[in-house]
Amino acid sequence: MSLINDALKRASEAEKSRPRAPGPPSAMQPAPEPRRSAFPVWAGACIVILLVAAAALVWHYFSQNGNPPPAAASAKETAPVVAAPPLKVEPVPEPAPLPPPVAAPPPSTTASPAVVAVAVTPPPTPPPFPELKLQSIFYNRNNPKAAINGQIHGQNEKIGDVRIVIITPDKVTVEWNGQTKDLILQAQ
Repeated sequence: MSLINDALKRASEAEKSRPRAPGPPSAMQPAPEPRRSAFPVWAGACIVILLVAAAALVWHYFSQNGNPPPAAASAKETAPVVAAPPLKVEPVPEPAPLPPPVAAPPPSTTASPAVVAVAVTPPPTPPPFPELKLQSIFYNRNNPKAAINGQIHGQNEKIGDVRIVIITPDKVTVEWNGQTKDLILQAQ
């Protein structure tokens, strides 16, 4: 085995000492185009914005100082105060004297006292809540529905002028003219 190792060492030494043949010439590559930096563009834009802001502030400052506010106008420019003419006060006429009170006749034992009838009208009753019949509830947390008067409706839908406010598993709350009513599912 040492003979094989010796032969391999001599072959590798011979390989190192042998001159190498030059490879194919490499083709010339164009130099990459230098990449432009975005810094000058951003810096220029920032400088322009700052200059415009500074010019606006300077213009605002000088326009405020050149024209004093209306409250600080000088006394020469204010109009003179003119006193209003005095109001004429007319005397109020005295009311006419009242006639002397009339003596009431003595009460009679045979006469019945007079009864005065006063008509009391009750306040107007609000119109009755529209008739709605809850037939079933299809409860789903994301999209609950209810069958009312033979039609299926969801939350915030309207049945005529009545709006369905909320649908829960056991009732439906509706609103009409500011009044609310709970429709409860009746067992059949």
